[in-house]
Amino acid sequence: MSLDIRIASSTKLKQLPPYDELGFGSHTTDHMFIVNYSEESSWHNAQIVPYRKIELDPTALVLHYAQAIFEGLKIYRKNSGCLSAFRPQSNARRLNNSAQIMSMPELPEDTFLQALEKLALIDQRWIPEEPGYSLYVRPTMIATQPTLGVQPSKEYIFYMILTPVPAYYKPDMAGFKLLASHRLSRTSRGDVSDAKTAGNYGKTITALEDAKHKGYDNILWLGGEGNNWIEEAGITNVFVRFKDIVATPPLNGRILPGITRETVVSLLKSRETDVVEKEISISELCDGIDNGSVIEVFMTGTATVVAPVMTINFKGVDHNLTPCDQPVSRWLYQTISDIQSGEQEDRMGWMHDIKDV
Repeated sequence: MSLDIRIASSTKLKQLPPYDELGFGSHTTDHMFIVNYSEESSWHNAQIVPYRKIELDPTALVLHYAQAIFEGLKIYRKNSGCLSAFRPQSNARRLNNSAQIMSMPELPEDTFLQALEKLALIDQRWIPEEPGYSLYVRPTMIATQPTLGVQPSKEYIFYMILTPVPAYYKPDMAGFKLLASHRLSRTSRGDVSDAKTAGNYGKTITALEDAKHKGYDNILWLGGEGNNWIEEAGITNVFVRFKDIVATPPLNGRILPGITRETVVSLLKSRETDVVEKEISISELCDGIDNGSVIEVFMTGTATVVAPVMTINFKGVDHNLTPCDQPVSRWLYQTISDIQSGEQEDRMGWMHDIKDV
């Protein structure tokens, strides 16, 4: 299914901000994509319009029952000058997986890609050329039917906005400090923990602010029976490098299937590293850090790419990792960054070039 997208260009373009003023979501581009859904007409009225506010009825279901899903991906300007998005097909598929979990309509993948390409081309002046910078894409679907009954909405809008961003993590930065606690859990088996839905993120804010107040960068979430098993670090996936293997928690319905996570697994396997998906207890992790059997811990995500962890606090004790000579995390970060910038050949076919036709 392919929709005709009408384009209404802005008559008054914004002034581009200096690179050093960019933060995550601090500036948005001149345009946005928006399309409507109803049970009667399916997806219709696809448009690229000047960036604007969205009007909602006070009884819109999204405001009361959190029928809201979103994605996050990046567009890069390669060294060749070509615009390219990193694995957007995977984001389109994951959006639809979240839609199924949240009883929302699926968006055709070709509509997702078509909207991404057209929006990137019309706002390409916003794509930073500085190393490490990119254009972050936030696709979002929300329930808009005006009613207060607890039910799936019959009306939705899907929109896509762009924001220029700096690198969230750089290799010269210190590793992250994480706070873990048995009393904290973000997930439960059989709920919507593996959907990229608004409620899964809103409920983490208080715990994150508490961790920062105590001097830590983020939460290491624990879950499963007795909250004994590590899951995610904040909103990123986690990997643990033991002496002989690299392990990551399995996709067991409690954690988000990260696209960077999948990328890291593929890259490690390509160099014949033994990668396993297995449950890792917090005690195994902390004991391994203390006795040296854990070599590295690192986080992976769209914003983070790959970032090392320096410290994990559990039950009031800091467990500090000893820096290793050849960190896998550094190799992964550089490899992914080089593929995204065009410095390295994209043998996996992950980059989706955007061409003006």
